[in-house]
Amino acid sequence: MPTSELSDALNPYYTQSRSRPSYASTTSQHVQPTTQQHVPYHGELELAMAESSRARDTPTTPLSGPTPSTQAGRITAVQELLRFLASTREACEIERRRRAVWEREMEAKHALQKAEMEHRILELQQEVTALRACLPSHQSIPPEGPSTGDPASALETLQSGTSSSSVIQQLAPLSPACAHPTSQFSLAIGQTAETSGPASSLASPSLRSTRFINVDPSLPDGSCTPGGKSTTMSDSDQDSSDASSSFPQHRLRRRNHHDNRCLTIQHAIRNHLLRVMHLDSDRQLPDSHLEGTPLGPDEPVRFVWDKTPKQSVHNSRMKERVLKDLKANRRVYKHVPDKEFGKKSLDAAFDQAFVTLRQKFKSQRDASAAKSHRKREDMKAMRARRLSRRKIKLGNRSEVRNRTPVFEHVTFDGALQLECMSSEESEIEEDPTSGTRTVVLRVRGCPWRSLRLQHFFDLLDKEDKVATAQKPRRGVGRKERYRGPPKEGFLLPPKGVASWMISKRWMVMIQASHSEVVDRLKDVIVDTDGFDWNQVPQMSVESDDEGCDEHVGDEMERYIPHTDSVVNSSSLQNALSG
Repeated sequence: MPTSELSDALNPYYTQSRSRPSYASTTSQHVQPTTQQHVPYHGELELAMAESSRARDTPTTPLSGPTPSTQAGRITAVQELLRFLASTREACEIERRRRAVWEREMEAKHALQKAEMEHRILELQQEVTALRACLPSHQSIPPEGPSTGDPASALETLQSGTSSSSVIQQLAPLSPACAHPTSQFSLAIGQTAETSGPASSLASPSLRSTRFINVDPSLPDGSCTPGGKSTTMSDSDQDSSDASSSFPQHRLRRRNHHDNRCLTIQHAIRNHLLRVMHLDSDRQLPDSHLEGTPLGPDEPVRFVWDKTPKQSVHNSRMKERVLKDLKANRRVYKHVPDKEFGKKSLDAAFDQAFVTLRQKFKSQRDASAAKSHRKREDMKAMRARRLSRRKIKLGNRSEVRNRTPVFEHVTFDGALQLECMSSEESEIEEDPTSGTRTVVLRVRGCPWRSLRLQHFFDLLDKEDKVATAQKPRRGVGRKERYRGPPKEGFLLPPKGVASWMISKRWMVMIQASHSEVVDRLKDVIVDTDGFDWNQVPQMSVESDDEGCDEHVGDEMERYIPHTDSVVNSSSLQNALSG
């Protein structure tokens, strides 16, 4: 079929070669083609169309492999996907951290709120307990209603009722918290309410209106009184209320030496005496009052220091005035138990405080009285120190004895008494060479103690020294002990000692000088058999003459003998000396 140049140019497949059928080759064997070869003619238009068709057919032709541009695009897409995943993961991690921080803050906030609520519940329980403790002492008060003729009293009653109702409304939101099962104070409040139910139902209306006056922490202690008046009661009512009180009173103890709370009736009496006398302290007491000179109710209390309350009518009246004012201001001393506000306790405490004030007044006015008072106080302090040393020694020996199985027999019970301990008396010695003064302790034993008893104490002391040698000590260390003479005076052994604890030589001396005491010693001595003394070799042999100078107990040999001069040692040596 003849073709034109234009049709060939428009045909996109013109330049492509076509496969010839197989029959053409077979026929070509029989029919020989002409030798003239056809050379097609290509014009400019044909060449332009061929190039355009070739450019259009290039994307549609199958590729044998990926080109570099396609591979770079794929890598970029994967990188974008990984970048998106990383950013998503980072955002999730940031959100998780923010959520954890928020949860911790909320938990801390809830814990703080719970602690504050429990603290408020504790304060409420303490206030309720204090108010219920005061309830039995006011049950005998008849209900007081506002009189029709006195508008001021009616106004006071109305104000007290309004204030109490407002306080109760403020406490109403706290009641569900008190009943919450997680609160440890709800059971105690419930039990207190159950035990005091009948008593509270019998209370007067005026008492009900004043039960919650001191609940507000912003109010000072003891500043509010019901209706602006102080309620007093007779001594018989006070005693009966103390006896019928169903609330157990536990004696409080001071937390430390900075705690200056008033915990006893003696302390309350002393403070109240200074209060009614308008004094800040007892270092400068006022002059003695003239007997027969009246004092007004607004004037401070004054006493006749030369006489007692039983001798002076004025002092007796002042005593009644002080005790009456103390009962009226009972809430000021809220830590003092109610049972100590009885008549007998108040009288005894007032007499004791008045005697102390009289002695201080005499010492402030008279130099000789002050000197004797100071000497008496020094003697009391010295006796207290010596008694404390003996108690410490007894406690240490008792602990060592409890740890030692061989000394568990009852025959050693009588030896561990306070009267069997040797005393340690402080003395001041001066070194003649240097002129320094040193305080030492002089050990003075009982003359009736036997050598076997001294060996027993020595074994206990050695064991205690080994146990406490490595313990650190405060201060300057242990003071040096020096052997001194036996105690002066005629001293008898305490009741419960055994015969082996008493020196035979001392018994011979007593029979010769005080024969009447021998019968009394028979009632004192308590012997118990069954102990094998061979278990303790140091105590197995008993000397017939234990009072001789050559038989000196090991307990006394441990101490330094008396010398004219005292050599000071370091605190470490004192601590290691036992």
